[in-house]
Amino acid sequence: MTGTMAILRDERDLLWLTVSGVGRRGNDLRYDVHLLARDEPTEPPEPFLSGYGFREPVAGLAHLVTHLGEAVSGTLTALRHDPIADGLSIELKARGHGDRSSFEVVVWLDLTRTSRALKARGSRGRHQVGLRMFTSRARLEEFRAALFALAKEAPEQ
Repeated sequence: MTGTMAILRDERDLLWLTVSGVGRRGNDLRYDVHLLARDEPTEPPEPFLSGYGFREPVAGLAHLVTHLGEAVSGTLTALRHDPIADGLSIELKARGHGDRSSFEVVVWLDLTRTSRALKARGSRGRHQVGLRMFTSRARLEEFRAALFALAKEAPEQ
């Protein structure tokens, strides 16, 4: 299952951000985003918000993957990725130094790409929802590598 999605897990493995369903249409990548949670690490995560059909130009996603790599290596301590089209927004701040460092990650989703009820809310001006989580350097690198692989292997839609 994890081979078809990129997963960013929080420090306690209770919150997940997943990117899945990646496909290429011309110079754009189409993908789905799911926010999941669980009460205990032994329980399966349950989605509490999903967004479908987001798009990002390949160049925009390549830029994000490059900057995530710079954050993992320690040369970048903060980043903000706003989608070029209607995708996922990510803010990242490094906390601490060296092997013990972690990252504060804030993600924002466009509600107009979610359920009917949230689309209605989004069309009335409240069009984003966010999630703040903390993650390790290793988990951020796993997410970056999986995101890179998904984008590289994305089938034409």
